[in-house]
Amino acid sequence: MPAESPLLEQCFSRVLRAAPGMLERLIDNTIEGLQQAEKQGGNTQERELMARAWWVLTQQRTTLSQQFPLRLERAFHQADNEGQTSTLARLSDSSLLSLVDDNEINESLESARLIQALLPVVEQSLSMVDARMSSLIGLDTVHAEKNPLRPSVFVRALRDLLAEREADPQVRSLWMQRMAPALGKALCQLYEQVAVMLQKANVQEAGYRVRLVADFQPSQLAPESTRSWLEDDARKHAEDPRRDGVTSPGGRPGEPLALRMGDLARERSPLQHEVMQAFLGDRQGAFDQPLDNAFYEQVRRELTRVDAFARLPMQDPQALEREHRQRRELPAVDRPARAVDIGSQLDKERWGDWANPHERSRVLLELKHQADKVSQAVGLDVVRKLVNQVAGDPLLLAPVREAVVALEPALLRLAMSEPRYFNREDHPARQLIEQVAQRSFRYNDEYASEFESFLDPVRTRVQELNAQDGSDPAAFATALADLQTSWASVDQEEQERRYRQLEAVRLAEERQELADQIAWEISNRPDVFNAPGVVLDFLYGSWSLVIASAQLANPDAGPDPHGYRKVIGHLLWSTRREVTLRQPRQLFEVVPAMLQTLRKGLEELGKTPEETQTFFDALLKLHEPVLKLRRMRARADGASSGPVPLEGDSGSVPLELLAPATAEQQKPRPAEQPWIGVRERASAGFDDTVVLDHGPAEEDLVDAPEEVHAEPSETDPAMVLTGLRAGDWVDLYSDGQWLRAELVWASSKSSLFMFTSRGGRAHTMTRRSCEKLLAKRWLRPVVTRAVVKEALHKMVRPQADEAVAA
Repeated sequence: MPAESPLLEQCFSRVLRAAPGMLERLIDNTIEGLQQAEKQGGNTQERELMARAWWVLTQQRTTLSQQFPLRLERAFHQADNEGQTSTLARLSDSSLLSLVDDNEINESLESARLIQALLPVVEQSLSMVDARMSSLIGLDTVHAEKNPLRPSVFVRALRDLLAEREADPQVRSLWMQRMAPALGKALCQLYEQVAVMLQKANVQEAGYRVRLVADFQPSQLAPESTRSWLEDDARKHAEDPRRDGVTSPGGRPGEPLALRMGDLARERSPLQHEVMQAFLGDRQGAFDQPLDNAFYEQVRRELTRVDAFARLPMQDPQALEREHRQRRELPAVDRPARAVDIGSQLDKERWGDWANPHERSRVLLELKHQADKVSQAVGLDVVRKLVNQVAGDPLLLAPVREAVVALEPALLRLAMSEPRYFNREDHPARQLIEQVAQRSFRYNDEYASEFESFLDPVRTRVQELNAQDGSDPAAFATALADLQTSWASVDQEEQERRYRQLEAVRLAEERQELADQIAWEISNRPDVFNAPGVVLDFLYGSWSLVIASAQLANPDAGPDPHGYRKVIGHLLWSTRREVTLRQPRQLFEVVPAMLQTLRKGLEELGKTPEETQTFFDALLKLHEPVLKLRRMRARADGASSGPVPLEGDSGSVPLELLAPATAEQQKPRPAEQPWIGVRERASAGFDDTVVLDHGPAEEDLVDAPEEVHAEPSETDPAMVLTGLRAGDWVDLYSDGQWLRAELVWASSKSSLFMFTSRGGRAHTMTRRSCEKLLAKRWLRPVVTRAVVKEALHKMVRPQADEAVAA
């Protein structure tokens, strides 16, 4: 290894600077976990062990953090181009077994298990470092086992350091087990930083090599002699199988990836993830080798075998119908995902000849027989594996997954001219599958008529694509364009309705924000001092909304289009008894016009008389002293002083409403959620079962069945709701059925949420309503994702049992 490389030393320095803080965080997490385990311990001995483990680790925290960088630096420079032989690999020599302490064996196995747990976490970021680090140290191809920053180096350094500070292997084992999750996250961050360093330094990724080999015999895997379980485990974990350092069972690090002709010619080729990863990332033509005669002979044998299976009886249609009938009886959201894969027998009436798995397999094998290069054969297998991966995605309804399976013949033909086309996000075939999958997230019931309306044109396009003999990607682009055109026509009416709904709620939010600002301005007026609380509540609430609504409706008419601000002074003056008793005539002149303005503004806003009746009753009560004085003078004078606009029944008004505002009432509080009037809710199509001003009663929310009530959510509803974003899908139980609905809007304060379900039906709910629905599982968030991208990722992701030994 060229340790003299300045860039390599910079990488080491970056990691070593971060090492103390990284280990301190690992230790803190481990101590916390051990303390929790101590509290939950089942017996005294277990609790004592946990207590001793976290106490000793606490005492050693500073020393371990200081020593860890020194250990790592030594480990980095000890690693050479040929990698290091692990303890387990050394133990594969049975003559040494008697010389090795049992504790060393156990700790080596413990380290191997730790690395197994780390690899899935660090896989993506580590692969970027592997490729560039191999290039940096002078290798033409990727050798993950020679990466000086590989996880096993960190684990070995940490294990040896802990062994120096603690003699009890049981305590050390507890430490290593508890550190694994946090160590994986920390290494992932470190690898990302190193990858960025290498990329900025223009270090290119090393490539892969591929060699063709004859089909291996099972005897090649057998050990030379009978060994103990420990020797078998050592042989299994002695080498790094993550990249092209491992070629096949019995291979050696550094050798090219091996492709066996027998495997490549099969109907279901057992391609390893390393091969697929190398194939999809191949930029050097490593897979462009010609196929040999043995490959074609094996393909012909496979065709004979597949044709023999075609004579087997198909699944009983009546049994299938009984299965579907039973599934229909279950709630849509509680149906288990129906199994679908490339071997599934599909409905012949829906999918024609391609419903038969034998016919789909024949297409694959016939195309393999036509292939000239390894890349074409591997490309065909990658397409089949991806189809199978998508077919098993439980997030998709079964008929959608069946559509992907039925489309396999057309997808396979594309691989003959462009074997790696699925690696292109913009390829029409990949886009077709992805867009159909994303569109299908709008539905949660495969038996619903609206879902069948969605699937029917998809089925037609699948049959059309399969009927074509060529491999033109443009046909897939045309099919997708046709589907998107039909979707757009369906969406247009819903989008227009949604636009009206969103305009209503956005206007309500804008109006509320302006009203909150106006309420604050009113609170700064000098004449609000000592005003009755009921009057200030009215001004800060309903009347601020009236003023805000008028300003938004008349943006060019100044700050007070209809005199709604001016009437505030009259209202406050009219409630001051000490003034109005001395100026009753002026009160009688002001009040009629004031009341007319108040009622006009409230009517324009959309407030119902019932909503403000309490305020007007209180206002009449506040004016009663002047009315009594007027009646007394009228009797004394024997004449009326004019019209009597304030006579009437003020109703039963609690005296506390008439009291001066408290200190709390004098300060306006921003509304928790926008006010929305009855007329607005109706015109925008809001769900009339939801009460917006106050939390709804359970019976107002949904009509839920007993079985839904019996399954309360264990997840914090507030956290779930906080995680929802516009565009997310949910399942909502309403009016006796489960609806798939989309979150289309949330207020700026996340106090009001609007969902829309099929047909553009709106469901607008307060935060409290949503949380109650979530708690009772009447509202269930739906997980969605990029389907093809996830399928590709799973195809090339290493399995947990393919780990680097310590």
